[in-house]
Parts: sequence; C-alpha cells; structure tokens
Amino acid sequence: MNSTRATVSKILTYSIVDGPGNRLVIFLQGCNFKCAACHNPHTIGECNHCGECVPACHVDALSLVDGRIAYDPVACDHCDACLDACPISANPMVREYSVAEILALAGQANITLVLNETNRGFAGGNNVGLRFALAQPDMSHVWILNNDTVVDSDCLDNMLRRLDSEQAPAACGSMIHFYDDPTVIQAIGGNRFNARTGVALQSEGRFLSENDAIDIAAIENELDYISGCSMLIPRALLETVGLLNDDYFLYYEEIDWFTRAGTGVKRCVAPDARVYHREGGSIGSPSLRERTPSKTADFHIFRSKHLFMRRFHPQNLLPCYLSTALEAGKRVARGQFRNARVVLSVLFGAGALEH
Repeated sequence: MNSTRATVSKILTYSIVDGPGNRLVIFLQGCNFKCAACHNPHTIGECNHCGECVPACHVDALSLVDGRIAYDPVACDHCDACLDACPISANPMVREYSVAEILALAGQANITLVLNETNRGFAGGNNVGLRFALAQPDMSHVWILNNDTVVDSDCLDNMLRRLDSEQAPAACGSMIHFYDDPTVIQAIGGNRFNARTGVALQSEGRFLSENDAIDIAAIENELDYISGCSMLIPRALLETVGLLNDDYFLYYEEIDWFTRAGTGVKRCVAPDARVYHREGGSIGSPSLRERTPSKTADFHIFRSKHLFMRRFHPQNLLPCYLSTALEAGKRVARGQFRNARVVLSVLFGAGALEH
C-alpha cells in the first residue's frame, strides 16, 4: 500500500459542492479527459519543469533546482499567478502522497485498504473485503457499495434502522438516484428477474421523480434481489448464504446470491437512505445520458446471464439463448455492429472478450 503514490494537486478536507453531503475531495494531477468546460483546467497537464512559472511567483515559492520545479508551500500565498503563466495547464504546486498518507490526513485510521494485485471483478474483489470483514469478531453488518457512488451522510444509519425493524432474515437496499440528475430515481432497492429468459428487468422505480408517490411496501414484495450498487447484509445472513460467487466477473452476482438465499429472506428498502450512482462509471454500461453499452459491459452481461441460467434454470436455456440472439439483432438494427459481434461471440461460447 505504501509504495502506491499519486501526484495530488489539491486536497479539500471539507466540500459540499458537486453532490450531496460533506466529503474529503482529492484533486489528482493529470487528467485524460481535457474537457473544454473543465472547472479545474490546471489539473489537466503534468509539469514538464520548463520554468515559465518561476518568474511569475512574486513570493519566490517556486524555483528551479537541478532542472526540476521545487515548491515551497510555506512561502506560497496562493495567488495562482503561476497557473496563468503555465503554457500546458499544469499546476506546479503539487505533492506526491501515498495512500497511507491520504488516510492519515483524512483522520480515518480505522480504514483498511486491501490492495489486490489483479482485477478480480466485482464478486471476486468484494469477496476479498467480505472475508476480511468476517474475520473481525465485532463486525455486525457488511455494506456492499459501488465505487462510483456518493451517499448521504445518514444513509447507512437509515439502512441499519430499516433492518432492525424486520423480524425475519433480511437484506436492505437504498433509494438509488442518478448522480447526473439527483431528482431522478435509478432504482428503488433493486430489481425483478425473468427466470424464463434470464433477463434482469428494468430497475424498480427507474426514472420516477423523487417527488412521485411511491409504495415502498408494494415494491419490496416485487423485488427478486437487492442491487449490488448498495446492499446491506447482516453478518448472520452472510454466514448462512455465503460469499458472492466469483465465477461471475461482472453482473448477476447479486441475483445468484439472492437465489441461493431463497424467498425466506426479505428484500427490504430504506426509503430515506439515498445513494447517488454514476451508472456505468466503472465499466461503461448504459446510463442516464449514454444508452449504448461498452463492448466490455455487453460481454460480461451476457456471459454472466448464460452462466446463471445454466446453473439455476437449465430448463429455460432455449428462451435464454433466443433472447440473447434478439439483443444481438437489436444492436445490428442500431448500427452497433461491434457490440452485436460481442453478443454473438458469447452466444457461441466465447470465454474471453476479444479486443
């Protein structure tokens, strides 16, 4: 962990902009996007030590030492004249931090970061954390939460209260909103599932307004599974059902888990627990703005779908495969020929995505 370092442009220990709640914000130096309307254009480039910023600094906080920019944060009065002088939009007022240093700065010494050497996918990666949590004798619940989310400060407390109100074994989901438009609901807790075709149906409450009348109890009764975007599980239930099945690299992990849990486990939703999700932020799946999935998303969606159906509903493989063929046809009709090729490759047994 300590060997992993990053160049940081600025750290805000208190921020209430760009989303709900208060948070620590870390601005990394060097961005791949180069957006025309970037609010922080000085974080785009990486310093090439040309020295043009040095004469612009009236307090001598910048100097050239052995051909490299040296920055004195004590002398700096943060006038930002150096940013205007830089020809490549690179902030010279940077510092390298390790993960441990960032955590210490945040005052969060109780956080344990587990660094995996390989990408184990959603299930495999979460299972590393779940095994660690289960090894802690005082762990009472685990909260599986996507890395492309922002949560309200009282979200976890509200989910815990909802679980405490249940007598039967239960797992709890959240009100998931679109990050890009927080007034629009992405999912109310989770989804339903079509066991005949293997298709995960549109999320419950998707595209409703937060001001719409919503019957939470009725939706809970319809849910087949809680979304892995935000899922709170009591320890006893996790120990009974087991870990996520890491045969799924992405998608269908929570469907598999709740299928194993059975109908005796309540799927409940905390209506006052809000999560704001950048849908597709990690893998390029369809979102509020972008309706075309990435090839990676398509590959894993259909691979996991077929894996799940072979495992739990082998009698329905024919309609499952037909629905996959139909999805390939839809992509052809939309001109998404590369995606169609990926879907067909899964249909014919491809075990890996061709790039």
